[in-house]
Amino acid sequence: MVRVAVVGAAGYVGSELVAALRRGGDCDVVPVVRADHDRLRDAGHYDVLVNAACPSKRYWAEHNPADDHTETVRKTERLRRDWKWDRFVQISSISARTQLDTVYGRHRVQAEQLCGPADLIVRLGPMYGGDYRKGVLADLVADRPVYASGSSRQSFAPVAWCAEWIAARLDRTGLAEIGARTAVTLAEVRDAVGSHSEFAKDYVDDQFPVTGTEPDWPDAREVIGWLKRMRGGDA
Repeated sequence: MVRVAVVGAAGYVGSELVAALRRGGDCDVVPVVRADHDRLRDAGHYDVLVNAACPSKRYWAEHNPADDHTETVRKTERLRRDWKWDRFVQISSISARTQLDTVYGRHRVQAEQLCGPADLIVRLGPMYGGDYRKGVLADLVADRPVYASGSSRQSFAPVAWCAEWIAARLDRTGLAEIGARTAVTLAEVRDAVGSHSEFAKDYVDDQFPVTGTEPDWPDAREVIGWLKRMRGGDA
């Protein structure tokens, strides 16, 4: 049985990935959280080591660049150096391609560059579902300002679907961007759910995969129904 360690197992993506791997039933899944990181690091060899622990806080990264570098680049470096593994999977972000003018995007690129040709890098786009608490969708739910243009096109996909996609492809190598097969503008989402959020008109934040999509991938507009439920059915 393949032994898979998921670092960041308590996080938004990590927790869903642990659940997806366990549903598959053909892995010995080892969830790794901060409290037992050192113990599990020294607990032997792993067939696959998944780094799902890089923070996803873009605003925080801009105001704490040194800390974000530590939690993203240095953490990836330590995992690769200090753990015993055969295959390495780096959970990254489409921001590594689209937001190179930000601290967040640059650090994701630097972490990816530590990986080799035999590793798998998965860049995730915008997600919803699960324990969703922050980001543009949370702002729309609460009628808060959105710091991106309403014309921004994003490929919203369920986090559970993303986790299932990764869990089924741990033996792959190279770079993959995943999300919905389509994109929807933030303004379309806002208007469809009746949110009163206003947009920052001068910052276009397009987030959708360009490495190829498949017909069975989600439709980005499905986020609208989920967001309406999050708003309590008042939209």
